[in-house]
Amino acid sequence: MRILFVHTIGRKKYGGGERWVVNAAAGLKSKGHEVYIISKPNSIIVKKAEEKKLTTIPFNIVSNLSLYHAYMLSRFFRKKKIDVVISKGRDLAIAGLASKWGGNPLVIRRSGSPPRGRARKHVFLTRWLADGVITNTKTICDFYINKGFQVQDYVKVIYNGLKIYDNITAYDYKELFPGKTIVLCVGRLVAEKGYFYLIDALPIIKEVFPDMLFFIIGEGKDKTKMVSYAKKKGVENMICFAGYIDQPVSYYKGCDFFVHPSLFEGMPNVAMEAMAYGKPVIMTSVNGAEELSDKGKYAWLIPPANPNALAKAIINAMQNKNKFLEMGKRAQQYVKNNFSMEKMTDSLEKFIIERYKDKVSEK
Repeated sequence: MRILFVHTIGRKKYGGGERWVVNAAAGLKSKGHEVYIISKPNSIIVKKAEEKKLTTIPFNIVSNLSLYHAYMLSRFFRKKKIDVVISKGRDLAIAGLASKWGGNPLVIRRSGSPPRGRARKHVFLTRWLADGVITNTKTICDFYINKGFQVQDYVKVIYNGLKIYDNITAYDYKELFPGKTIVLCVGRLVAEKGYFYLIDALPIIKEVFPDMLFFIIGEGKDKTKMVSYAKKKGVENMICFAGYIDQPVSYYKGCDFFVHPSLFEGMPNVAMEAMAYGKPVIMTSVNGAEELSDKGKYAWLIPPANPNALAKAIINAMQNKNKFLEMGKRAQQYVKNNFSMEKMTDSLEKFIIERYKDKVSEK
């Protein structure tokens, strides 16, 4: 099949959604499909896709409702005889219109985060333009079911797949931070990732375990505010803002444990990655966290936006290290069994083929 991913996003953004596109596209290509990715020129996602030998098409959509761009996209659909289009929500209007004008390929909406804000618009566009929805959590699936999307197999939960790199050596934090317990955090430096609440928790932790170091990988628009806030709280020496790191696997492997204080998530990929390398995880109980942890069996869950609960969990983990480390070992096997890249690709391919057959039979 000829499969096109439409995923235009800021050139410097490369988070869980972008990783999913590249991994899913590579997986489908490995199964013999002809795969394309459309995104903004010179973007990180294009670079990552090309590293995997994927075909990329530069396309700069300036408006989510641009009829001109929808028309130009439709010409590409016809030229390449595209069978399937997979689009995130932001691009659905243009991708959906282009499909109607460009040979009417199957359109799949990929919904990797719970809808926020304009749910009515979200539902309308999905009902009008999409032939199916894939999500990465049961919570998001339930949203669609509750909105009336009850056609059999219209909405499918396909958990994110994870590639595990066993041959990468663990990063040695001791050279820069001798004597420190290293707590790793990975995520964009924006308010919704919960780092301000983490900073609020640090003075409480400092009273009991002053030798903890929170190593935060990521960049974002709120970095300057976070640095200033840490100084205001007197905990700047407990945080290392490491910036964006392209391949953080060695940092997962070398840390003592992992904390994810996010206020809003789909499936928390970074927590999944930490678990895959045997690291104990503390994370907020937002959306996919309960599914990833099997309701707290494989990670400690805490309420979001609660510095006291976060501090208490971290202190408790330090005071019960053996129990905490054992949970990390069990989580490692659980993730390997349930969130493999192969399982994700197989499920995605099966869903596409089934929805494509249904669409063809309706014509």
